[in-house]
Amino acid sequence: MNQFEDFLKRFLLQVIGILRPVRKTLPRELPINRFKRILIVRQHDQLGDLLISTPTIRAVRKRYPNAYIAVVVREYTAPMVWDNPHVDEIIVFHEKLQKWNLSVLRSFLGQLRKDGGFDIAIMLNTVSRSFSSDLIALAAKSKYIIGPNHLKLVPDLPEKIYNILSPRTQKLQLEIEHNLDIVKTFGVPPDGYDYDLTLDDEEITEAAKIHYNLKISSGMTIGVHFGTLDVTRRFPLVKLAKVIDWIKSHDEYEVVLIVGPNEIKLHQELLRMIKSKVLSAPVMSLRVSAAFIKRMDLFICNDTGTLHIASAMQVPTVSFHSLNDPAVWKPPHERHIAVRAEDKKITSITVEQAIEAVKIQIERIKSAPL
Repeated sequence: MNQFEDFLKRFLLQVIGILRPVRKTLPRELPINRFKRILIVRQHDQLGDLLISTPTIRAVRKRYPNAYIAVVVREYTAPMVWDNPHVDEIIVFHEKLQKWNLSVLRSFLGQLRKDGGFDIAIMLNTVSRSFSSDLIALAAKSKYIIGPNHLKLVPDLPEKIYNILSPRTQKLQLEIEHNLDIVKTFGVPPDGYDYDLTLDDEEITEAAKIHYNLKISSGMTIGVHFGTLDVTRRFPLVKLAKVIDWIKSHDEYEVVLIVGPNEIKLHQELLRMIKSKVLSAPVMSLRVSAAFIKRMDLFICNDTGTLHIASAMQVPTVSFHSLNDPAVWKPPHERHIAVRAEDKKITSITVEQAIEAVKIQIERIKSAPL
């Protein structure tokens, strides 16, 4: 944080403290049976983080079946909650400044403040805290704002925004559980760890057409997504190519490369390294890509959003991890295998480690009951 940003944040927090003095509320003091309008804010994180939050959204819906539940998300991640049966309204926060104008701002604030705003804002901040998220909760006229107690906007200033603090456990646990802990604070029990990602018939049909046009054989189909913008989380292409060639040495396996919109050049590099014949899906929208991944028997990818999409589609995965501990970030189900080197460097994962994980998954799939 540079000096100007630090000064501005401190100044705004002081103003907020004067205009809206925080009165800390203990969880037992909350009127939990009177919450009719609930705001869930998860707009400053990535696609995978939002999918990880969907079990929490579902748990809130189950506890408050008649409440009006709105979710604030980034424009890029919003498709992950389209058609979510547990969400009444999606409020999109544009991350790009040029997309904001007076009309957009008026509409955004109108969504936050209609019907008098919200009874409670749930801040699903587990790793980092966003000042913009906090301002959104304030703009929504939220009487109660709940967030974890381990994140401060300015370390040496008292809490100015959250009036309910959720204790952060020190034990190692899934990121899903950290999200659920926040709502457990006011009596919301968990409702499983499965992600919610609901696709419509048109998206499923479009994915089926792409699958058909690729002329994929009737054997086992293994999808491979090779990209991520963060190179420290990208399994080296030269090693991935060797894993793919090993898979293709078995005639009964088909490999389909999944290409993101920013991965055209990377895709070409990988193709030059692969010695065998593989198929490549065209660039697809996020939701059509999810429907396409659902048609795979196994999915291989880095520790990125597509891993969580595959989990939402209940497709077994092999994923490559670096600094992010898979014990926290990997989808929790047994159908997922995480590969990580002892030194936590993505480049240290060996071809042999990757192939061994793929072998295990293939055997599981073959032995699974029909």
